[in-house]
Amino acid sequence: MSHDGACATTTGAAPQLFASALNFFAATQCFVPDKNHSFNKVPDLETFDFIIVGAGSAGSVVANRLSEVSHWNVLLLEAGPKPPFETEIPWLYRTLARTRYDWHYVTKNDGVKQKALKNPLAWIRGKVLGGSSSTNAMIYVRGNDHDFQTWVNEGNPSWTPENVNYYFKKAENIQDLKLLRDPGIFNTYGRKGPLVVNTFNSTVRKLTKKILKSYSYIGIEEVLDVNAAEFHGKGFCAISRSTARRGVRESTYTAYLKKAKNRRNLKIITNAFVTKILLNVDAKAYGVEVDINGKRNRFLVKREVIVSGGVVNTPQLLMLSGIGPREHLLSKNISCIVDLPGVGNNLHDHLYVPVPIYGDEPEEEENKAELMFDVVKYLYNKTGYLAHTFLTDAIAFFSRSKDMAYPEFQSYTGIYRKNSTVRQFIDIYKDDVLESIVRYNADKSLYVKILNVLHPYSRGRIYLNTSNPYDYPIIHANYLGDDRDIQDTVDGIKILTKLVNTPYFKSIKAFIPRIHISECNEYKYPSDLYWRCYVTHMIASMSHQVGTSKMGPNPEDAVVNNFLKVHGVTGLRVIDASIMPFVTSGNTNAPAIMIGEMGSDMIKNEYLPK
Repeated sequence: MSHDGACATTTGAAPQLFASALNFFAATQCFVPDKNHSFNKVPDLETFDFIIVGAGSAGSVVANRLSEVSHWNVLLLEAGPKPPFETEIPWLYRTLARTRYDWHYVTKNDGVKQKALKNPLAWIRGKVLGGSSSTNAMIYVRGNDHDFQTWVNEGNPSWTPENVNYYFKKAENIQDLKLLRDPGIFNTYGRKGPLVVNTFNSTVRKLTKKILKSYSYIGIEEVLDVNAAEFHGKGFCAISRSTARRGVRESTYTAYLKKAKNRRNLKIITNAFVTKILLNVDAKAYGVEVDINGKRNRFLVKREVIVSGGVVNTPQLLMLSGIGPREHLLSKNISCIVDLPGVGNNLHDHLYVPVPIYGDEPEEEENKAELMFDVVKYLYNKTGYLAHTFLTDAIAFFSRSKDMAYPEFQSYTGIYRKNSTVRQFIDIYKDDVLESIVRYNADKSLYVKILNVLHPYSRGRIYLNTSNPYDYPIIHANYLGDDRDIQDTVDGIKILTKLVNTPYFKSIKAFIPRIHISECNEYKYPSDLYWRCYVTHMIASMSHQVGTSKMGPNPEDAVVNNFLKVHGVTGLRVIDASIMPFVTSGNTNAPAIMIGEMGSDMIKNEYLPK
């Protein structure tokens, strides 16, 4: 690919931050971006062996792995642009929301729940090379063996814990040398894969160690690594692994696409929005229709179209192409080529609720001069607070029963000093609710415990608004549609609140304030009724959406089979997180990358000589 000499793009947050810190020094000496690549231009009606739709967490993996076969011509189409500066800087990942690098999706509100939120709940989904791996919080969690056994039990025999762990290792390049001294960790992780997995150099490590020790007092054991440890008892906690390389994000764009960009047999087109999969009368995929910078193109395929658009775009594209629930498609004046009722169904997600804990430590206020000096440090050697996210890397997984083989809950912690900028991180809530959360921050430090239920019962769906590809589909998330999810979240909160009675939190005079939500004012604090109301109106999304192209053997409810081939269609697969029958026990980026790795090998095993 040729260089055009243009500067890399930006949302504006990084230049503003760097200019505030050191002005000319930042602009001219330290933060020099890679030159922007002029990605390929491809003639209309050109034919490829494989066309991949979507360069996200899984699609980038597939593009790299298939183009390893030198006689296969591969086309990768991405609706978004190349990532801007901000994607590389861990702390700035939230500045990407509601920019051109985000799809701007919002969920349909039922008017009954989530009344503490100021707007309909937004889903932050990356519209950029690397997809959401370029915009997420970089926490690397594989999940639990039990998760993948449930996939097998659904009729997907290839996805055993042994197989998926092989593909996790194939992707990984663990670089924390201190951790690798432990035999269990050494044997768990891959060391030769393209994806760097490491540990953040945290600026609040003394505090995170105290948090982990506090978990141990409530039965949640501290371990070295959540991916290597066996889940037992009431749970475990640890410093998490992250997809970061020496203070810089490691997205699938960085790990997979950059390394493949000069291959002659791989063409990458950005700002390319695929509007339709082309199917013949025998339901065989023979190409795609795509708009590139406003111009309609068609590209043809010899072998397969691979859809890696993610939990929203994948089912939308299938339905626009005539694959989905017959009655729904006909209602939008779309001819139904393959009647697949499961397309868009089985939507589920990890919800979270914040649990604020106030305390006397850290005693120091947030210091603007210190923060600016940290910016200089980041520019110099990629250390300081910009080198990690605003959530600390102390994570916990736990359950209500000590006999569970897998966790029911996950928790993160954000730490905010006195008089801090905490508002910008919880600004999804209405002003009065936000004021209630931060009202003690002028004099107290704030620990925001983030709790999410790992295995929700509620299921939503995604369906078309119109037959126009540019009209966003309707996202009916159906959060808390099953009452068991409310009670489970309350039970998780009650476990977390025990932390205030552990030695460290008692030493800092920790307390959990009542949050004033008008709908909950009638309930006594901290009764179960209060917490049920709190959960109902405070829930938000961890952006771990999965399931809308469910994998399974039965086309009555599943969309793809064990080999990720779309039921009833020839030459079409889905390879992304939407194929998960059930969400995994943790952050979903690592499993999405694993799906990309295994899906790629399934294709190679089918077409290459044994």
